[in-house]
Amino acid sequence: MKVLWITHRRTTDMSSSSRIGISSALEKRGWYVDFMSPDGDFVVERSERIGFGHRSFSNSVRKTLESINLETYSVLIVEWTAVQGCKKKLIEESIPWIILDRSPPVSTGLVQMVQMLQYRIAWDFARKFAHGRAVKSPLMDTQIEWSGHSVVVPSGVDAERFIIAEMNDDPLVVCHGSLDRTRELHRLANMNVNLLLFGEGNDAKRLSKIIRVEKSGDVSKRLAKSDIGVLNLPNRKVWKYASPLKVAEFAASGLPVVSSDVSGLDRFRDAPWLKLVPLGDDLACEEALQEFCRMSKKERREIGRLARLDAENLMSWEYCTEALHQMLIEVKR
Repeated sequence: MKVLWITHRRTTDMSSSSRIGISSALEKRGWYVDFMSPDGDFVVERSERIGFGHRSFSNSVRKTLESINLETYSVLIVEWTAVQGCKKKLIEESIPWIILDRSPPVSTGLVQMVQMLQYRIAWDFARKFAHGRAVKSPLMDTQIEWSGHSVVVPSGVDAERFIIAEMNDDPLVVCHGSLDRTRELHRLANMNVNLLLFGEGNDAKRLSKIIRVEKSGDVSKRLAKSDIGVLNLPNRKVWKYASPLKVAEFAASGLPVVSSDVSGLDRFRDAPWLKLVPLGDDLACEEALQEFCRMSKKERREIGRLARLDAENLMSWEYCTEALHQMLIEVKR
């Protein structure tokens, strides 16, 4: 059983953990996965110039597909950003394929308008021709119109890669990953906590002037030296669809977590290690953080062990990809 996965993401991107986790879990079940990407098995180009990325990627995918014998593949996984470049070949070859959506547009302003148009075009085509879809949260599953095969693939984690945090006398609150302006991370600076951000993004320089900011490094080692994970997202509808990878990594590290209330965390709503707050509610976020900070190290460790157990049992990539595996079995040729 052979899969071709088409994505505009590189393996060096911060979001690559999900693709690596999903593909590894599929391979353990007997699938062989090839990637078409800027640094994959089949290399395609994507311009870094603003406004040229989607078009250059689509053109490169279209040309590269012409040189590939798709008959060797049982099914294709096509991320929504790649649909435009695949249209012609998908219709000509009649190969089974599913659309994968793990990253709806989150930009603002004119860029958002352009991306949303591309997004709608991709989904309109998929509704007519795709054999199935995979989305990242229950809310996406219910709110994006669809009538065929559909599965939810939440963010998972390889818990064995993470060390359980020992906790500090002065609790360290951590947030990692994208440091882009769309995340509005500057709001965390106003919360009276010992805070560390680490990652990459177009807002890193500005944030470093008001918050302790470090570059990306070994995520597991950084989290093992922390006490509490935080994910405080802006009050925009697109964030409600999230199934945050960083929360799974917090849990695998044995950290209590304060997070915005997003669809992908519904199943852990009553977990003692997780406090959910409304999107954009800085006051509620700070209050929840302070509650964890006031706990003793022993109390945080006990709660953290429960987080780790959930990470091992309910967030493994094998667990999170079971439905995807079954759907691929059903639609493959």
